[in-house]
Amino acid sequence: MNSTDPNGHRSKATIFATAFPAAGKERQWEQAIGDLIRTASTFPGHQGSIFLRPESSDQTHYRVITKFDTVENMQRWYNSDERQEKVSQLEPFQQQPAEIQHLTGFEPWFTPPGDAPALVAAPPKYKMFVVVWIAVYATVLPLIGVLKPMTVSLPKLASSALLAAITVAMMTWIVMPLLTWLLSSWLYPSNQPRPDE
Repeated sequence: MNSTDPNGHRSKATIFATAFPAAGKERQWEQAIGDLIRTASTFPGHQGSIFLRPESSDQTHYRVITKFDTVENMQRWYNSDERQEKVSQLEPFQQQPAEIQHLTGFEPWFTPPGDAPALVAAPPKYKMFVVVWIAVYATVLPLIGVLKPMTVSLPKLASSALLAAITVAMMTWIVMPLLTWLLSSWLYPSNQPRPDE
């Protein structure tokens, strides 16, 4: 199956895992999850993993985010015998199996609010469209006004590439996190967990 975005490009994909190590076995669990992450990094299309410990003492869950360049490569890793072996090595050190989400397209841009359950459904597509449209509109117009006088001496292709790079960076690290936080009550009206599939 080939997953593409509206422009015909292959969609990147992310595995978002919420894990629950057993009390007192966190160190052994971290060693085992480290082995899993290192194994994932050897698979085609792997673009990095992020390991997040609990933010406070009243949280018991960890988060592991693994990125791939295509849905196909993500599925190749997720369904592999190597992954199943590493997951089985985690079982003695966990309270319960990890909760898994597969994110594609715009979904990785949308981070649930901090008080949400460990696993929540992604917002509906129309809500993601509205938020991304606001982000693009609010980012591109001011940047054009600021950068155009500064890049007048550059070739058009170079100035366009610079604008695109700054726009994506601002949306990824500034605009989208801010909008997701400001609109969290609309994006996640009841913080309902994703139903089992």
